[in-house]
Amino acid sequence: MSSPHAVLDAPLRFPGMTDPLDTTGGHPASGMPVSRRNLCGLARPCLRRPQKTQRFRFFEATLLFVVSGRITLDDGAVRLTADAPSGLILIDQHACADMLKEPGGDDQRFRSIFLTFSAGLLAEFHRQHAPTHTTGNRSTPFQQVPLDADLASTLQHCVQSIEAGQISDQRLRHRLMDLLAALSERSHLFAYDKLQSSTSERLRSLVSEAPERHWTAHEASRELAMSEATLRRRLAGEQVRFEELLVDVRMHHAMMLMQTTPWSIPHIAQACGYKSRTRFTERFKQRFGCLPSSVR
Repeated sequence: MSSPHAVLDAPLRFPGMTDPLDTTGGHPASGMPVSRRNLCGLARPCLRRPQKTQRFRFFEATLLFVVSGRITLDDGAVRLTADAPSGLILIDQHACADMLKEPGGDDQRFRSIFLTFSAGLLAEFHRQHAPTHTTGNRSTPFQQVPLDADLASTLQHCVQSIEAGQISDQRLRHRLMDLLAALSERSHLFAYDKLQSSTSERLRSLVSEAPERHWTAHEASRELAMSEATLRRRLAGEQVRFEELLVDVRMHHAMMLMQTTPWSIPHIAQACGYKSRTRFTERFKQRFGCLPSSVR
């Protein structure tokens, strides 16, 4: 019988799709992050050299599985290190931590599965299942989870469903719910806030759907069905500036594209709403403390 780690370590292949973990000649062309609106997101970072990211913000609840290499998370209070093939980590929404990724394995690469769960999906899970296990006393926004054969199989089923792109939202929702249930049965849950989403979270979600768009406060307020004055007033009440939030979302999107696609830096800059590579590079260095070129 194969180990639970081998289930997820094996490349996933579909008709007409290249191996998503094949890095021959560069980053995989199929590595573009996948987003299923109001449900989840999936990416497969792949790095050739160590990379430290300062103050990386997890906008949504995230499951990380380290396929090869090592990852270290440090939020200033707690430091967690996970090595492949046992590196399964749950990270709560809004967590912010320094993150170090180190290559390893036979091919000396850092590879991982980066799966996010929407706030709406988590709310639905809590309404339907009312878990008795709570997270209120946790001292850290991330937790390491032992990986057994059943959990590995459930996770693989979700990853395959997302990457196949042919599964309806309804069927994918059931499979994601099953994964959350499997984690809950093992007393592992993401922290959950019953309060309605804030204006800044709604704005962040909106911008994340199209970071390349020429966003202005006026355009965003119209999409959120409010006036620009109301948007800015509500953001001010949450101690958030529109311009800073916009840059933060775009830079995190850029970081993910740097790790998952073979795109050139000018191409990534455009995908994040920047026509000037110089301006993009400045923003990236200000946010993460390193040049985009150093990521690869």
